[in-house]
Amino acid sequence: MKVSELKPGMLLRFKEPRIYKYLRDSGDDHWLDVGHANPKTTVNYAEFGRPLMIYLGQRKMEAPSHYGTFLNVREVSIDGRVAWMWPDAWKHVETV
Repeated sequence: MKVSELKPGMLLRFKEPRIYKYLRDSGDDHWLDVGHANPKTTVNYAEFGRPLMIYLGQRKMEAPSHYGTFLNVREVSIDGRVAWMWPDAWKHVETV
């Protein structure tokens, strides 16, 4: 799957169960941190699984993000929360 082929409203999920967590950026914005946690370490605020996600599209930011200074982010809705995904996280995602 190429990220450029995604359309808003498409359903996505992880290819296999993964550890994921939310990292707060500026304001109420969050990044979806996928696969960077060590599965042998207990992380109290992380979740594990293959939740359904809804692709919301790309958004141009007014100022660079705190993590990675990105100006364009791709948003997903996961577990009722809107989160941005890092470019390297898409390799863990497939369409449903």
